[in-house]
Amino acid sequence: MMAWVKLVPGWGWVLLLGLLLVAGQQIRVSLLQAELEIERAARLDDVGKLGACRVTRTNLLGQVIEQNTALADLRAAELERATRARDVQQQAEGRAQQADQQAQQVLQERTPAGVDVCAAASAAFDDELRRERAQ
Repeated sequence: MMAWVKLVPGWGWVLLLGLLLVAGQQIRVSLLQAELEIERAARLDDVGKLGACRVTRTNLLGQVIEQNTALADLRAAELERATRARDVQQQAEGRAQQADQQAQQVLQERTPAGVDVCAAASAAFDDELRRERAQ
């Protein structure tokens, strides 16, 4: 039974063993090559997704900057409106105070005894109009 083993010289067995090793290694390499291609394609896909994420991030950053600028503009406009409103209110209060003082002066005027009330009121109104026009 072992006679056929003795027919092949020793170097033949070494050669056969080497060929088997080379063939096994070649099969292993081809299998790993397919896995490598799959992984390479997955990495390329990941790189594409990463690029898309970076573009989206850049766009979002730009939008945030625009919104912050718009908020700053709105705050500045609000401060300006508040300042103008305060100034207008102070002017209105000043005019109201003047009108109140003038009304108090008119109310404090007394009609002399024995004078017609209507004539005295007419004279008071005329005096008031002259004072207002003089200002």
